[in-house]
Amino acid sequence: MLYNFIYFLFAGHSFFIQSFAVLFDLLVFGLLGFWTVKYFELQINWEKYHVESKTAFTYHDFLQWLRTLTFPSIWLAAASLGWEILKGMYKSASVRGLFWKLWATIQWVVFSLATVSMFIVSLVPYTYVDFESNGQLWPSVHRMFKAVDEYQLVNSYGLFRRMTGVGGRPEVVVEGSYDKQSWTEIEFMYKPGNVSVSPPVVTPHQPRLDWQMWFAALGPHTQSPWFTSFVYQLLQGNKDVIKLVQNDESLYPFNSHPPHYIRAQLYKYWYTEVDQAGHTSGNWWRRRHVEEFYPVVFLGDHTLESFLNQYGLKDKPPPRRSLDAPLPSALRFIRELLRPYPAPLLLHSLLITVVVIYSLQALFGRGNRSGPSKPRGHTKPQVEKVKTEKKKPKEATRQGESGGSGRDSGHNNKRREKS
Repeated sequence: MLYNFIYFLFAGHSFFIQSFAVLFDLLVFGLLGFWTVKYFELQINWEKYHVESKTAFTYHDFLQWLRTLTFPSIWLAAASLGWEILKGMYKSASVRGLFWKLWATIQWVVFSLATVSMFIVSLVPYTYVDFESNGQLWPSVHRMFKAVDEYQLVNSYGLFRRMTGVGGRPEVVVEGSYDKQSWTEIEFMYKPGNVSVSPPVVTPHQPRLDWQMWFAALGPHTQSPWFTSFVYQLLQGNKDVIKLVQNDESLYPFNSHPPHYIRAQLYKYWYTEVDQAGHTSGNWWRRRHVEEFYPVVFLGDHTLESFLNQYGLKDKPPPRRSLDAPLPSALRFIRELLRPYPAPLLLHSLLITVVVIYSLQALFGRGNRSGPSKPRGHTKPQVEKVKTEKKKPKEATRQGESGGSGRDSGHNNKRREKS
């Protein structure tokens, strides 16, 4: 009875379920687009060819919005989880053979219990976004979370719940010089530096050095020992490190000869704003100097040597692994082959290629799709029918042969009687 109900629910109405899922997705994305335009007041300025936006809600409105949607989102997630559990039960019930059906059922029970337990435990850190909702959870949920908290199975929602840079984005600007009088800023490929350069779109690429530079700006340089090694490598003119700063070495200001002196300054960056008349300064950023981040150092400098010795970076031994092994050699060859191209361009091209391939498969492969699949147990009659159809020609052939032989024997008997 349960098996027939599951089959009727999933296989019998798969077309309607898929259609409803597509319509629901379209509705959700449509509402997201509508709310984005409404609450951020998105407008297209056709004269200047850019999109204008302004936050149309207050901090209190945002907290109220969180409080309103936290529990409905939990129930929606619970419904989605329940749906996946039912699908797993359907798949385990469709397995042929008593032993394999029992094994699939045991797996379904174990994974379902583990998933439900993880879901319940994750409710506590998920509701940290709204402490009032967190206090409304059942006490048993909090007890379960405290019982497994030491294992760090779940974490609070979001990487940064409170974004830095509200009072200005801190950025470290590295400068080099040959004479300690005139200083030249060393521009990075992605992080803010030159106030007239627009921020590039790099997602989903994650620039390693630029990302670490942002973390370094959140505290003194002593909290980022790697920065001393970075300065030391720039003074030595390490080509591999320079390519992390600028993939195109011609854009690196000290590509002909390493700088004799290096220092770093800490700035606060803000986006430029449009005045009431609609005019801009022509720059993307405005910045204000905060303090010196790293003192002036040079090769052989006592300060630099003390930092290197303090962090254990002086005369660091080479890595033990062999760089001539097949895998490192292949990776090095691929890196050199793709080095002239920007990393975001490569990733975007790869993503576009995947989207195009799946789109073509969806367009041209739809006609080859069969109807709703049936459980394995329902395919037996079709197989037996095919077997019986294959047997019929053989039986007909045998009957024809026997009939022919009978006629031949009768004809021979008549000839014998006449003789």
